[in-house]
Amino acid sequence: MIFNATERFLAWRYIRAKRRERFISVVSWFAYLGIALGVATLIIVTAVMNGFRVEFMNRIIGFNGHLAIQAPYGIQEAPEIARKIADCPGVEQVTPLVQRQAMITASSRILGVLTQGITPQDLAAKKPIKEGLVAGSLSDFGKEEEGVETGCVLGRKLAKKLHVRVGEKITLIAPEFSETGFGLIPRSKTLRVEAIFEVGMRDYDGHIVFLPLSLAQRLFRTTESVDTLEVVVRDPLHLAKVTEEIRAHLDPLLEVVDWQSMNKTFMGAVEVQRNVLFLILSLMVLVASFNVVSSMVMLVRDKTKDIAILRTLGMTRGGVLRIFLLIGSFVGTMGTLSGLGLGLVFTWNIESIRRGLESLLKTNLFPDEVYFLSTLPAQLEGGDVAVTVLIALCFSFLATLYPAWKASCCNPVEVLRYE
Repeated sequence: MIFNATERFLAWRYIRAKRRERFISVVSWFAYLGIALGVATLIIVTAVMNGFRVEFMNRIIGFNGHLAIQAPYGIQEAPEIARKIADCPGVEQVTPLVQRQAMITASSRILGVLTQGITPQDLAAKKPIKEGLVAGSLSDFGKEEEGVETGCVLGRKLAKKLHVRVGEKITLIAPEFSETGFGLIPRSKTLRVEAIFEVGMRDYDGHIVFLPLSLAQRLFRTTESVDTLEVVVRDPLHLAKVTEEIRAHLDPLLEVVDWQSMNKTFMGAVEVQRNVLFLILSLMVLVASFNVVSSMVMLVRDKTKDIAILRTLGMTRGGVLRIFLLIGSFVGTMGTLSGLGLGLVFTWNIESIRRGLESLLKTNLFPDEVYFLSTLPAQLEGGDVAVTVLIALCFSFLATLYPAWKASCCNPVEVLRYE
């Protein structure tokens, strides 16, 4: 073993402070608590940032598809192009969409929304919508009344703003105009709310309205064309090969954009924020380790006479060095393990803790209008936890080197001469 029984015995005896060494013990406790809190904070913040990244990625991928086929003036012959794309290896689903900005009115309120014209089958295949239904049913979406589709599906926040429920009517106003005897008037359509969903992201729950594809084509006068073909692939994290395969079957005028490019700025900001926070909180652990240096320097000065006696009795400089390395490493290791346990427990119960604090403080600590999510996400990754623990242990060990080296350099002759 690196440390023999004598060294372990002496290290443990010095760790247990006597009455006259209480101040040294207090400084050691502060070093222990500082490292523990630093490690716990680093684990919690890293887990929350990972949770944000994964949650946004899952919501974006599940709601919008993995690839988007677009053209400057709409996609003509969309069914034929969709069949070609569907035959490509790795492609699971192709969804034609008509996406346009519009105004929606109900209960004397008017709001701007993004409309998506989609077939009932493709809407039912969207997992976040299907799992996030809070009222109504998708089975009535796209049904005709007197030969005309009149249903729509919207988000819970949008329904709340408009004060509408399932079965009630809304009016959709398109940025297209019809010529009448009174001049140009905006095209509009009265729709019945068939279902209300909630996926947990403010942009989706508060701004999107789904219409039947054929109704959207008539309302926005796109004839038989569509604005976008959404493509769902088998492996959304490795898109290069399937993207090249799809491009080979398309007209050069059609643009293929993947979900990473569409959300590059957003996902990049989350990643940069995560890295910066990790660096800043790592410095917090480094600062906490300075307390280890302080406590060890005071301990070495207090034990100078004991060190001289040990050297006189035959202990080597290496033995003295290992004793104080063991003392400092013990404080750092215990602080790291305590911080690890605290961080894991806090992360596993972070949503319950958030709700408890909100109830206690009577305030909203995590407004979804700011953070875009209705729950606080947290996801632990083994690599991040291991790096955090390793950083804390390294800082603690490095903080112990100088005081331990000073203790080993003690000259017993000089010390005992003046005692």
